[in-house]
Amino acid sequence: MLLRWTLSLLCGALVSADTKLYELDISKGVSKDGKQVISLNGKNDTAGPIIRVNSGDTLNLLVNNDICNAEDREKYGESYCDTSIHFHGVVLDNDGEDLGVLHDGVPGVSQYSIPSGMSYWYNFTVPEGLCGTYWYHSHSSVQYGDGLRGIFLVDCDRRQHYIERVIAKLEADGTDGSLLDNLPEVGIKAPVQEVVMAVTDWYSKSSVEILDQVMSPYGGPDPSVEGSMMNGDTDAVKFEVAEDAEYVALRVINTGMSGTNVLHVEGHRLCVIETDGILTKPYMIDTLSIAVGQRFTVLVKLDKGAPVRVVHGCGKMMGYVAKTHWLLRPGQVAGEDYVGRVGHLPGLDKNEMYKQFVPLEGELLPEPNQQLSLDYEFDGDQTREPFGTTMYTVNGDTMQEFMPNGVLVEGARGAREPIPLHSGGVVEIAINSIDHMTHPWHMHGHTFQVVSVGRKRDGPLYFDAPESPAMKRYLADIAEWQGRVPMTRDTINIPGRSYAVIRLRADNPGFWLLHCHVEWHMAKGLGVVFAEGNALVSAVSKPFEKQSGAAGAAETSTASTASTATTPIMSALRAVSTVPDVMATSAAPAASQPQLTSEETVPVATASKGKVLTIYLLIMCALNLAIWLIFFR
Repeated sequence: MLLRWTLSLLCGALVSADTKLYELDISKGVSKDGKQVISLNGKNDTAGPIIRVNSGDTLNLLVNNDICNAEDREKYGESYCDTSIHFHGVVLDNDGEDLGVLHDGVPGVSQYSIPSGMSYWYNFTVPEGLCGTYWYHSHSSVQYGDGLRGIFLVDCDRRQHYIERVIAKLEADGTDGSLLDNLPEVGIKAPVQEVVMAVTDWYSKSSVEILDQVMSPYGGPDPSVEGSMMNGDTDAVKFEVAEDAEYVALRVINTGMSGTNVLHVEGHRLCVIETDGILTKPYMIDTLSIAVGQRFTVLVKLDKGAPVRVVHGCGKMMGYVAKTHWLLRPGQVAGEDYVGRVGHLPGLDKNEMYKQFVPLEGELLPEPNQQLSLDYEFDGDQTREPFGTTMYTVNGDTMQEFMPNGVLVEGARGAREPIPLHSGGVVEIAINSIDHMTHPWHMHGHTFQVVSVGRKRDGPLYFDAPESPAMKRYLADIAEWQGRVPMTRDTINIPGRSYAVIRLRADNPGFWLLHCHVEWHMAKGLGVVFAEGNALVSAVSKPFEKQSGAAGAAETSTASTASTATTPIMSALRAVSTVPDVMATSAAPAASQPQLTSEETVPVATASKGKVLTIYLLIMCALNLAIWLIFFR
């Protein structure tokens, strides 16, 4: 009995202290409103489980794909039935022994798709410097709009200490100001309740049905936003707030497909302290605008009195769809719904607030070694693509080939070569919107500094056109940043017929996407792929064809003299079951990545996932027992 109790303690400590084990069972389901959705772990609410880790933890995520049967695969094609997971905003090092690109979740660039009936391990250590609010979602077809998405939270002590310092400032100075500077070194441990708010647009049709519409040979339009959801619920949500809570920390994530969301806590001001995982100097606003893919944390000082009404607007082509949620203490009941116009909420700024949210740490990156201009527009030339489908282009090229053949990004199977970034240098990219729509752009593998954003109809920015309105605004912004730090994030909303300029340091070798996060637009080709650190990229992660069976994989393995670096967990699992190897040395060829085309190579089918987890736990317990016998007897 004592031995069993000791083993339980040791095994529990191992898993909870620094190794987090999660599992996603992905299948087809039906939502409560009768729409076909993708179910995660048996739930059909289109919002997956929250994955929560600490900085420095090791994450082991087992993904089991059961989305499609044979009939579904014939109907929807492999691009929708195969899957992958992208950890949005999570920047993993891709240098030396750390190959973060293998966990970036982009089929055809960083991994093979996970076919139906197969499983895959995402296995990485969360960098010590990573802390904040993120999310995970499929990067295959339009799956995440049908439910393959969830929240990914990374905790750390410095974040908690910072919240305490901000509260001390708010208690001393109140909430009437804008930028709160000169924070006290010692904070206040006031009762703070965390509330996660995943906001998204809603459509009566499934995303795969909408995809057929927008990819029609006649150039179908984007769907019109029909409603909104909060944490996967189409109804109003009543958040329970503890009686003693003095503050709420709202972690707001736009996990939508298209619509910008707006949040207003009636009668209260919002103190922004985080943008896309970056702690910021506290800035007071009245209404928050969140583009697709963006994340914020805001502190709200609560009154002890009446229920608190939360106004949630989801943007459509003209105006917003409004919904009312509530923050309720025990015994309180919801009141009347908000009936005003979302566009008239106090302090609503539809432009990207890039000057207000100043990072807590860092400095302006130096003058760039490389400058790029990317022009994107809707290409109505129906002769360019198969079946006449109209596409988006960037500098005249689409990001991928036609969708039914799979998500084939640039650099994969005949598309044009990725855009090279000067390794180790500072790169400045002007992203120019030639069309009239606002587009949210997301960068993989990096955060970036937002050095300039034009107003609507400022026109494109070209670095060799000094007299243009866009260049004049850019130069004024650069002068303003001297001695200051620009907003730093990974997703930026770019106004129509205008531009945004971002700066980043090209210090993370790999293939990285920069793309519009309106899912229909990415399906139509709106994005590019960068090649960073060419020697390492070509050796590790250059897109390649799947091997045909275990023989091909074995032949490639024999030809390579490189060893395969694995974590202890993966080594232990491989000793009893051939789990796909998701770690490789920088010298290993691309073909040493997971071979998901052979049952012999990857026998972790969904039917045996319970055995795999059991084996994993038994091995970990055995290792701990050995340690206990050696050191503590």
